Amino acid sequence: MNKKDSWLFWWTLYLTAVVWIFFGIFSLIRFQADYLLVVGVCLTLSIANIVGFTKCRKDAKKQIQQFASQTIANRFSSTIQSAFTVV
Repeated sequence: MNKKDSWLFWWTLYLTAVVWIFFGIFSLIRFQADYLLVVGVCLTLSIANIVGFTKCRKDAKKQIQQFASQTIANRFSSTIQSAFTVV
């Protein structure tokens, strides 16, 4: 993945949550309960996105490491087997 794309994705993800917090503060100051409810739902969904994508990112790193170690182990074992086989 491109570093710039990753940077933009993660900063946008966190920035939206911060913007919803500011909207919530302004709704609270103006005593607009209906907007505060909408902001609460949107903030909850933004936080759910952050948590979900963070868990997926950690799981993806783990899967890539497992795939790499399995590939290296398979390659090593096939090399050893071919070295001891008689043609």
